[in-house]
Amino acid sequence: ERIFGAMRCLDEHRVLLGGYVLHDEADHWWGNVKQRLGANGAVITWARFKRDFLTKYFPADERNHKVIEFMELKQGGLSVSEYAAKFEDLCRFSPHYNTMEAEEDKCVKFENGLRPDIKQLIGFSEIRDFPTLVNKSRICDKDSRAKANYYKAANEKRGNDFGRGKPYGKGGKKPEEGGSSGGKVGGDRNCFKCGLP
Repeated sequence: ERIFGAMRCLDEHRVLLGGYVLHDEADHWWGNVKQRLGANGAVITWARFKRDFLTKYFPADERNHKVIEFMELKQGGLSVSEYAAKFEDLCRFSPHYNTMEAEEDKCVKFENGLRPDIKQLIGFSEIRDFPTLVNKSRICDKDSRAKANYYKAANEKRGNDFGRGKPYGKGGKKPEEGGSSGGKVGGDRNCFKCGLP
């Protein structure tokens, strides 16, 4: 249909060219449908071609499944960019969300599917322009992931540093084995981190 639009193709030519690109089983299907619809010289419109084609190859139960998938879509472990791409792909099956009047509804639906940490940062802004909402959410996601990676690295480093020293002993010996306390109870002990008394 994009090609037809670019070529300013007439309706009757669309049916001819649309039928031409069908292969194998679909070509056989179209041959049978064309005989039935074109009986007595009736003109087959592009709208009729599309309706019959979609009824055969994209039935109502499949369309409904896609609508349900869209309505239940959540970001989960996806990045915001991946979530937005999936959102846009499934959005076409819910025509209500593809109108200018539904821009606010589309933004609310997208926002509600975001992970709670991003939703919390974005929600107070009440952004109701879809491209802006996606872009701001993407930035929050990138910042959130960078922060999580920073703290993860810091915790791993702290964990490695923590395991180096042995608390309150010299040479790895226990106090009763002649360590720093010299066998005395309550004797001087060194800090396991810095080594000072």
